[in-house]
Amino acid sequence: MNKTRLKILIIDDTPTNIQLLGEALEQKYTIQIATSGKKGLQLASQDPPDLILLDIMMPEMDGNEVCKRLKQDDALKNIPVIFITALSDMETELQSLALGAADFLQKPFKIEIARLRIDNLLERETMRRELVKNVQQQRLAASVFNYSHDGIVITNGNNQIIDINESFSRITGYQIDEMLGENPSILQSGQQSLKFYEGMWEYLNKHNHWNGEFWNRHKDGHLFAVQSSIAVIRDDMGNIDHYVAIFSDITLRKTHEDELKKIAYFDDLTGVPNRTLLADRLSQGIAQTVRNKRTMALCFLDLDGFKQVNDQFGHDVGDKLLIECTQRISGCLRKIDTLSRIGGDEFVVLLLDLNSEGEYIVSVERILKVLRQPFKIDDNDINISVSIGVTLFPQNNNDSEALLRHADQAMYTAKQKGKNQYHLFDVNTKSPSLD
Repeated sequence: MNKTRLKILIIDDTPTNIQLLGEALEQKYTIQIATSGKKGLQLASQDPPDLILLDIMMPEMDGNEVCKRLKQDDALKNIPVIFITALSDMETELQSLALGAADFLQKPFKIEIARLRIDNLLERETMRRELVKNVQQQRLAASVFNYSHDGIVITNGNNQIIDINESFSRITGYQIDEMLGENPSILQSGQQSLKFYEGMWEYLNKHNHWNGEFWNRHKDGHLFAVQSSIAVIRDDMGNIDHYVAIFSDITLRKTHEDELKKIAYFDDLTGVPNRTLLADRLSQGIAQTVRNKRTMALCFLDLDGFKQVNDQFGHDVGDKLLIECTQRISGCLRKIDTLSRIGGDEFVVLLLDLNSEGEYIVSVERILKVLRQPFKIDDNDINISVSIGVTLFPQNNNDSEALLRHADQAMYTAKQKGKNQYHLFDVNTKSPSLD
């Protein structure tokens, strides 16, 4: 019950009874007075009391009729009623009990006895209401547990599973008989590090709750992403009694996020970084080169004869040629290097952590060689080559936009000199020079 003071409604047409009871009870309870049955029903309906003291013998509407009407009202029928009566015959008591009376106060009554009986009845009523409330909460919790769309798992203090709901089985593939006594770590996918779980448990045991995302492994082996909330349930001594975890499957959302990220940062045709991601990689490459005191080569590539391939064989063949060119170039690079397609038949290669200015030549000549090899696209024999412009950082100590522009200028010089070759940008003359 959520009231600080319980309320008693006294329905009695005798002023002396009202005064006597009111003075005896007002220090502990909130008292409300009605001098007729009709007024008593009106007050009870407006703000239901916790107990009604009801005189049986009243004009117009006696106590029995008032009690009968109270018990017919769903909002009032559970309010305990104590009859106040001067009658002491068995028939009167049986009639009142049949109407739902909880107790009797005989006139003239001793106030101490009356107060004890009222206290005891209200104490029992408080306990009854708390029990009803607890039962309702348990039913609500059971309904949430059984019918929640989210998976729910309950473990004991040793983190051994003691119950799961149907959604848990639907999401994970495991039935309850397979999970009882198991540790939830049986679902771990290996996608998160030991440090991740250590941080999770440290936060959980300190704050008694944790929220986050991670990947789990389904019974059939496939991975799925979850958004999970874990709570610690402690006993009266502060010891961990249970853990309760609620999680939802967010695999579709995560997949959609990955797709959006791929669209934003990767070339749709070849799958390599696009111009946006290249800008980020180039900025990181500059910072890494300065930090490691090494050399970075930025290479601008443009395919020779690609327009003729599109004109002769069509754009489908041209697209397949770009894909195979990407694969061949990638095979010439290290894991730390970056290949980006920035549009049409133009590519950019970042060669990182070079030990000397001339180390880039090995990779560039390898690219020239593999792209000179004939291509077989849809039974068509195709021969192309590539022109490459190169600039070095920090020898060419400019920002990323200037580096790209200088490599592009060097590539055009390679075209002008006959294609199928590379040129290094001359930082001294600010113009490309034949290497």
